Amino acid sequence: MTGRLCLKIRKSVFLAVLGTVVTAGAAACGGASVHQGGASAVTTPQATRPASPLAPLGDYRHAVDVAARDHLRVWIEADMVKRWEEGEPSFRAAVARVAILARRPGVVGIKIADELGYNDGLDSAAKVRQFLTDSARALHAAAPHKLILVDMVVPQLGCWPGHQFAGSPAAACAAAARSRYPSLGLSAIGSYLRMHVIDVLDLSTGLLTDSTYATWGTTADGAQVAAWREVHRRGWPSLVRVQARKALAHPGAYDSTSAETVADMRLYVGIPLTYGAQAVDIWTWHQEYDGAMYQLMNPGMRPNALWGQLEQQRRAGHVLFTHMSPHSVEAGLDRDLAKISTVFVDIFLPAGTG
Repeated sequence: MTGRLCLKIRKSVFLAVLGTVVTAGAAACGGASVHQGGASAVTTPQATRPASPLAPLGDYRHAVDVAARDHLRVWIEADMVKRWEEGEPSFRAAVARVAILARRPGVVGIKIADELGYNDGLDSAAKVRQFLTDSARALHAAAPHKLILVDMVVPQLGCWPGHQFAGSPAAACAAAARSRYPSLGLSAIGSYLRMHVIDVLDLSTGLLTDSTYATWGTTADGAQVAAWREVHRRGWPSLVRVQARKALAHPGAYDSTSAETVADMRLYVGIPLTYGAQAVDIWTWHQEYDGAMYQLMNPGMRPNALWGQLEQQRRAGHVLFTHMSPHSVEAGLDRDLAKISTVFVDIFLPAGTG
């Protein structure tokens, strides 16, 4: 959940697309060249831009060591899609960097893609499959026995599965999602999971607005339940470990009421866990985004209603993930990670691959 995290913007963009489809006729709605990479058999696109620089390693390595000392399970996070699209030298440099960090004690896995297939250039199922094949092969060779994780937002799941009868707004929504995001169709995602190159899927169900669901005769809670039932109907949990994901960080002081916080926790944490998610990924500990600093606690690491709800989830034994960077801390790396470990079990730490 890095630069492509659109927060409320993503929802409004898709609704605009959906509105166009519905207006145009709701009743009707029911690449790059490649080269072989030598003996490694990695297939990457021809480079279209210079390779991104690698940041100095030391701060990232230290963050991994401190997180492990605090008994956090560490996942190395790298945008391998961007590196893959830059060409083989860039991709290989990123693999080598990730492997150095992944081999350190306490690291359990590697996140290779942020919102895979969602406006990242991987606009066909063939491209996604090739990227996954190349990444898994290279990383398993460089960092054996580490789990591979991707996160995905799946707009079609937000279209009230199980209620998409002909001519309905839900059916129009699903048709719009399939058309706009061809690499994120439900059947395509199933094909990626059956490749057995992904171990963990962090899943956003692409929920729409409360007002949209009200016009359809349901609620966001009802749509979320339908989405997770569809995940199980398609058998995805038998293929990979499926987790939920949601951006709950806020700019400045947290201003939602206790009732709103409880409702958000039910929608984005409680329902997924009830319907089979094995963990929930909560973005983010402390990160600048769109000109503001987003965080889970209030400035100065002061607790708020959201943090209190997250503490309750930990006491209930639920597994929560979050993200942090050693270059964006509130009170210093050691103090921040110590506080994170009181609520979260797993943490994504960047690899410095740009």
